[in-house]
Amino acid sequence: MPIYYNSEEITSVEEFITHIFDYARNNPHELWYRGHRSQDWKLRPSLFREEVLDMTDDGSVQPIKYKNFMDFNVALKQFRDELRETIKDDRLNLFHYTFLAQHYGMPTPALDWSTDPLIALYFAVDGFEYTNEDEFPVVYILNPTRLNENSAMYYTDGKRTISEVYCVDNANDKIFENCFSDMNDTPFSIIPFAVKSDYDLKSQRISRQSGVFTLHEARYIKGVELINFDAEDGEKMGVALKISPSSVELIKNQLKILNLTPETIYGQEVTILEEKAKSISKETPKI
Repeated sequence: MPIYYNSEEITSVEEFITHIFDYARNNPHELWYRGHRSQDWKLRPSLFREEVLDMTDDGSVQPIKYKNFMDFNVALKQFRDELRETIKDDRLNLFHYTFLAQHYGMPTPALDWSTDPLIALYFAVDGFEYTNEDEFPVVYILNPTRLNENSAMYYTDGKRTISEVYCVDNANDKIFENCFSDMNDTPFSIIPFAVKSDYDLKSQRISRQSGVFTLHEARYIKGVELINFDAEDGEKMGVALKISPSSVELIKNQLKILNLTPETIYGQEVTILEEKAKSISKETPKI
């Protein structure tokens, strides 16, 4: 279970914003947000949600491995190749195409967050149906710089940790391939890695949702425990906010007044990117 910042469940947008301000005052760093409509959902990328152990049951000592997920590298490169003429931006690398694929429905090793807390609140309550008080929406707050300070990623001189959100605009395909050539052997086995792009990816969804990402690997099976992870200074990676299930309809109406609706969040039309991402995902074999 995550550590909940609020002792009483949030019942309105006003209360939610008050808690955000209160937490931010004591944590004067960049903060990211992600909403789940159930506290039981894990902080796991879509690519790995159906994975199973890939180990022989013979009593021998073996490295932990997982299988039963799409061959992401094959799917991503096909997605990139088919969209180059549509995107028409030679600066983009495989990290950028991962972000686009994630937002348009392809399973990826990236988990999307938002720099806008109201976007996270929207996703927490969207689609939620009240049945009882035992299931409730949550919004996770993450300190991405603290995450990266504790990651296994370093600058090439080997002496400096990455103490900021890493901008993939400075990366290239070789770095991506070094990280993700084997989903069971990446630099993200200890803890995920926070990344972003400052480019205009010409994606209404990423722009409207203020999209940023954490990168994961198959063996990192922790769920909400990510938020509870202790940094070297004893501080947590973040906290969670409980939303009152019986107040969800009120919060939905308040968000609608603030123009947070399916049309503004997703856009009104199914795009070429969405069609390609979903069709490639269906055709790509699993590992």
